[in-house]
Amino acid sequence: MNKNKQTLLLAVLMLAVTTVFSGCSSDGNSANSSSAPADNASNGTGQDTSKNIKLNVSFMGIQDGFDAPGAANDTIFNNLEKQFNVTLNPVQLTWNDYMEKTKVWAASGQLPDIFPNVIAVDNQALYASWAKQGIIKPLPEDLSKYPNIERIMSLPSVTPLKVDGKFYMIPRMTYNDSSDWIMDRPILYRKDWASEAGFTSSPNSFDEFVAMIKAVKKLHPEAVGVTLENKSYIDTQFLGSFPEMANSKSWTKEEDEWIPSYDSPRINEGLKQLRTLYSEGLLDKDFAIQKASDGTSKFLNGQSFVNYGGTFSTFANVDAFHKGNPGVNLSDAVGLMSIWPASDGKRYTFAETPYWSEIYFNNKMSDEQFDRALQLIDFMASEDYSVLVKNGILNVDYKIENGKAVSLLSSDESLATKYPVTNTLNALAQWHGALYKAGKTVLNSNPDIAAWEAYDQETFKKFKAEYTPAPINFDIMLMSTPAKNKLSTSTLIDDMVNTILGEDDPAAMWTKVLKGYESKGLNDAIKEVNDKAKELGI
Repeated sequence: MNKNKQTLLLAVLMLAVTTVFSGCSSDGNSANSSSAPADNASNGTGQDTSKNIKLNVSFMGIQDGFDAPGAANDTIFNNLEKQFNVTLNPVQLTWNDYMEKTKVWAASGQLPDIFPNVIAVDNQALYASWAKQGIIKPLPEDLSKYPNIERIMSLPSVTPLKVDGKFYMIPRMTYNDSSDWIMDRPILYRKDWASEAGFTSSPNSFDEFVAMIKAVKKLHPEAVGVTLENKSYIDTQFLGSFPEMANSKSWTKEEDEWIPSYDSPRINEGLKQLRTLYSEGLLDKDFAIQKASDGTSKFLNGQSFVNYGGTFSTFANVDAFHKGNPGVNLSDAVGLMSIWPASDGKRYTFAETPYWSEIYFNNKMSDEQFDRALQLIDFMASEDYSVLVKNGILNVDYKIENGKAVSLLSSDESLATKYPVTNTLNALAQWHGALYKAGKTVLNSNPDIAAWEAYDQETFKKFKAEYTPAPINFDIMLMSTPAKNKLSTSTLIDDMVNTILGEDDPAAMWTKVLKGYESKGLNDAIKEVNDKAKELGI
């Protein structure tokens, strides 16, 4: 977020090798990625698993994995079932129907035992309703038997998600901490062009940023100054002036009152900066109408200087860059820019909940089923499991060489086809982003991608050590009140875009936007949030 061991001796040897590589994992468990318990009476935690438990599990595309060629020989999945003495029955979902199908199941009392969804954060009213109606099962108060789950549920970005003092879900972790989203709002730039124009470091102010773009455009007049992965990435601009607004869901406290960040006058500086970039021809004139990734494609093709968003961790992007920039070395040409300091002198980085979506449990499950399900999810949320699904089995699919994981697969092999059930089920409990950030995933066979990932991971460590996560109060951001739950921000990005494209003063235009939000319940939401915050002492 398993494996073929023939004897207890082999398991112990494998464990020793893996421990040398992984040391202590970031979630507090040593990375035992290539061994499993020697018997089913206890899965290595001292908990009784002598009785086989059947669990119905739904997940996007899960049936496809079970139906795939070689599914019966998926060693990682087979060892997972053996380790916890469970039989997992697939219940198919797709990305197109998962929400509606789950609602139908809930209404008809036919929910699978374990199922994912996006409710606790994105639909708090439904989450609370299902909890109060007894549709979804509450977690036990004592989670010490499940150390990975216990760590997750104690995070500041998770604790506000209780309903009447209980949790009714487990977040599916993307990273270990909310500050680990640093590289998910990257600012890619052509450092070779910047150096050519006399700029050898990240800008120290917005004015210097503008000067840098103009200097580069003199040398590369055909290039766009700034492009975007998609128009929502305009939020990146606020990291240098009003970092809270970089996450448009956040709230900020001003004059002893909590308000949505977009309701603060501090938003105006960033809006004015974006207007400046657009009106001076430095921001892509097509940013408001282009499809997702069009801006990044321009950057890859050598048609823009700076891109908000994007990565080179895929062969397609590296190949596109080489085709668009023949003879140019990627490592020499592209860098990751840090945003200029805000008014307090700090450079800020993007922050978000370290999870996306959640796992739920049918309240009809027996306590015995629930305990086994939690044991299973606890393991699938561990670094040990991440190593398995990302790297495979130690000394079978990869080896450790000079402290790095190196693939042993042939050019026509892949983990996805070798372990098809695992390939479809592996993200049930987590998204495995923390393993990549730690530099523990298998080295990519493409040297350009491998070099980029090493640079990306090094920059991640540097930014995390030297810069400050955008301040977010998760107790407020995730607070559920009737008016706040009804408050829609679905037009927020478009409203910002219209302000950037407009001709009137951006601050005056934004005041008109806020008047429209007020007519839709903004003031009621602010009052409810502040009343509840005072009640809770926030």
